[in-house]
Amino acid sequence: MKPNILFIVIDSLRADRIFGKQKTADSPLIDSLIKKGVYFSNTITTSQYTAQVMQSIFTARFPVVGSTTKKLHKKMNSKTSPLLLLKNYGYKTAATVQEDVFLHGLSETFDNEDVSFKGEDNLYNGLAERILKKLDSLTNPWFYYIHLEDLHTPCVVSKELSHLKLSERYDRNIFEIDSLIGKILNKINLDETLIVITSDHGEYISPVQGGLEESMSTKVAIKNSIKKLIPRKTLTELHYKKRNIMKKIHAIKTNKPHEKRILADRRQLPNKVLYDDIIRVPLLFAGYNINSMPSIAQQICNIDIFPTILELIEIPTIELNIHGRSLVPLLKGKEFNSIPIYMTSSAIIKKMFLNIRIDESLGPLVGIRTPNFKYFRNFQDPKKDVHLYDLKNDPLEDNNIADKRSDVVKEMELNVEKIQKDSLPILNEEEEIDDEEIKRVQESLKKLGYI
Repeated sequence: MKPNILFIVIDSLRADRIFGKQKTADSPLIDSLIKKGVYFSNTITTSQYTAQVMQSIFTARFPVVGSTTKKLHKKMNSKTSPLLLLKNYGYKTAATVQEDVFLHGLSETFDNEDVSFKGEDNLYNGLAERILKKLDSLTNPWFYYIHLEDLHTPCVVSKELSHLKLSERYDRNIFEIDSLIGKILNKINLDETLIVITSDHGEYISPVQGGLEESMSTKVAIKNSIKKLIPRKTLTELHYKKRNIMKKIHAIKTNKPHEKRILADRRQLPNKVLYDDIIRVPLLFAGYNINSMPSIAQQICNIDIFPTILELIEIPTIELNIHGRSLVPLLKGKEFNSIPIYMTSSAIIKKMFLNIRIDESLGPLVGIRTPNFKYFRNFQDPKKDVHLYDLKNDPLEDNNIADKRSDVVKEMELNVEKIQKDSLPILNEEEEIDDEEIKRVQESLKKLGYI
């Protein structure tokens, strides 16, 4: 009998928050799964834009787009998705995702009608209970995709915690997510369920961005009493002025580029979108057919997730045209050669896919990451905004060496061209997105703060 598959995506989860020397979050259930399973500590995502990443994961392909406006108005061809293979082998597929994730061409592949939840829903107001109830209703063998938005800015918390800084709210919500995972584990048989936990992208977590809402905490009761005497508009203005002053103070104290990047309020900023803060994500396999082993540091990509799932449950992928590769060799301690990972920024979506006029300094960007180097540049002009970083000697990406290593830049550019060329046949098969869908995407992007 085929195992059940639980696929959890924790939106905006930084890898360093739950694993490694810089781990800050209290996540005992995730910790226990890491000990029982296999954690990939050098997993790279394909973009910092959720919908683009999820399409890459569910097709096991890099997010390559065309060179004309017409070709960019595409949606994923569900016939090429590994999900279809699961359905062909008897799996019932279900999902619980926020309505604004708008996975074009993907949502219709799930069997449940209650796929989406509203943007204001979170683990503090009933979403956890809805997920647990859905889990109870699934018929074996099932594939259940859960996409949690509780870490996505503004990182909403309960009212009594709303005074916390963004970094504190972020870690608090990781604990809430971890608690939900614990409740899920109480409902399933781990030996008969393959669990995959990952993220779509990371995030910049500013240490100075704090909450404005009132708090029930005793510590801030006096401050809240004074705030009630001040008009809301004035209070908001004072809040942002204070935050900007604190950011300037922190900026003066920081010297390195990576230290200054973390002060950003969001990842949709000029030339900030393809650093490892954003594109390095957690990836954990546990449960069915997974033996405990030390974390794996070899570079892999999230397009490798579904090829791995399919091999673990013995479903052949020969009929799929994919970039991703199964990670099972690594799970068995065998050799596995890393390949160049193709990355793009969401500015491609904003400027070209949606025909939205934006500041030219925002990109869009395209790049390549190898175990040794990170390269990215302007999507349309290979000579503009060129970045190259030596990841072995400069893992924090402080020193752009593009001018010094033209040989590496040339090699990276050849990788970009090859992947784009190889992807053209699939790109031409994808269905065009109509005007109504484009309008819906624009509205969703505004809600999420992308535009």
